[in-house]
Amino acid sequence: MLLLNAIYFSGTWETQFDDMNTHDEIFHISQHETKNVSMMTLQSEFPYYEDHSVQVIKLPYIGEEVEMVFILPKTRFGLQNVLRNLTGRDLLSYISSATPNDVSLKLPKFRLEGKMDLKETLQKIGIEDAISETANFRELTNDAISVGNIMHRGFIEVNEKGTESAAATMLDLVPLIFAVPRPFIADQPFLFAIVKNLNTILFAGQFAK
Repeated sequence: MLLLNAIYFSGTWETQFDDMNTHDEIFHISQHETKNVSMMTLQSEFPYYEDHSVQVIKLPYIGEEVEMVFILPKTRFGLQNVLRNLTGRDLLSYISSATPNDVSLKLPKFRLEGKMDLKETLQKIGIEDAISETANFRELTNDAISVGNIMHRGFIEVNEKGTESAAATMLDLVPLIFAVPRPFIADQPFLFAIVKNLNTILFAGQFAK
């Protein structure tokens, strides 16, 4: 038995990039590794924030109180250090502290896809009952079943016009007899998030390679 929880978002930038200003440029994955990316370029006024460790810019979407937030380490290749120290409170503070500034922005076009097994993660944070062999799913079926895997899949695409993204979390229920198996130049790894009403994170991730 398969349970599916899905979310989808598609947004158009309030201030769009001109694709005539998109050119191949170098993205620095690490000190010793680079790759070519299609780098979008735009100079405009955006909500912007910076402190000693990061630069933050917000790109609003048309229509709703939704924006995409990009967090760029000030230290070259410092993303992992930022991640180690970043809290949810920090992220919300970055978002709320951004003020209008004129920004020269360079941002790569990108599309990311990925999946992860959430079962082990849920066990680590103490969610055991629903994924144990004694889980009670009698409201769904009279058969003896348990959660075999909880797979999360997602994708996000960012281009000159806006963003498209989707995510789905799938619970695979299996019979118990089976084994339960100010310039803002984003030319280095960075974080991103799609945020609604300044405090609800719809999607988040990192672009690193």
